[in-house]
Amino acid sequence: MRRFKPTFVSFNSLNSCNQACPMCAVWRRGGEMLTVEEMEPIFRDLKRFGFMVTEISGGEPFLREDIYDIFAMLDRLSFLYTTATNGTLFTPAGIDRLRSAKGLLQLAVSIDSLDPHTYARLRGRDFLPDVLKNLERLIAAKLPFPVKVNLVMNRHNYRETFRFLDFVKERGISLSVFPINQGEGFFHRHTDPLFRATAEERQEMAEIFRELARLRRCGEPLWEYSGFYELAAEYVLGRPVGPCDAGRMYIDLNADGQVAVCLDHEGVGDIRRNSISDIWRELQSQRDKIKVCQEGTPCFYTCTYNISITARNEFSFFAETARTGMRRFWQRTI
Repeated sequence: MRRFKPTFVSFNSLNSCNQACPMCAVWRRGGEMLTVEEMEPIFRDLKRFGFMVTEISGGEPFLREDIYDIFAMLDRLSFLYTTATNGTLFTPAGIDRLRSAKGLLQLAVSIDSLDPHTYARLRGRDFLPDVLKNLERLIAAKLPFPVKVNLVMNRHNYRETFRFLDFVKERGISLSVFPINQGEGFFHRHTDPLFRATAEERQEMAEIFRELARLRRCGEPLWEYSGFYELAAEYVLGRPVGPCDAGRMYIDLNADGQVAVCLDHEGVGDIRRNSISDIWRELQSQRDKIKVCQEGTPCFYTCTYNISITARNEFSFFAETARTGMRRFWQRTI
């Protein structure tokens, strides 16, 4: 990461979802998806080019019956990977199969509210009891990788943030908090007026993000580096948040094989037909569009800005993470 070379692939493994979040545009698209047989030479090519880590998302990745085959394929290639899920589809047998996912760095369960009414409003479906039950199953399984909760902060749930922090602490897992990304985008945002926050609400959210930064430095189980939360405060207030490394450190691979600089831009080439080295030249031509995007309709995703900020603050990140680990160890021994 410190060399700012191509490292991360955000892989939208399918566009289908069993939820209908108004903040997301993915489930509205549909379309084809790569087979595992098509993926293997693609990820082998990406690995040769220098990419090492992929985030497997969707849609809902566990709707794919071959999701464990995808994990096995990535393991064969010594690719590291993470995955994000809405947590609705796990079974005891499926959770047990996760033990064989050797390169899985972490599994994130998106919840967004612990209140059933708010959850249904934000996720489009009333699945909260199922998700909480499955989360407890995942924790009880003592899997060989971290499990965390994802919270997309917006005007309907920001007052639950510290309740979420207590919730994960009680269960010995971590919390990831990031601001909602509104505006026109290709995939993971939407122009739903449901999320238009007032100036007062934005100020309150910014103060919460600043407090999360302080708590992360103190060793609380927050997943992102404190600098991410500090800049998230600036983002919700509409202020500049610095350079974006889309198309530089990370790229987006869509379910249909299209490669883009990030998930909110259209693809520049089909990686089934062209090598990443050929597509890379097209990606670099998109850097000017990234600058325009930064100024006009910026985003603040964990798959983008968190990577950039962490790469620029490597030693602080490791120090904070070590502090969190020591705090957890101490709490377990007293």
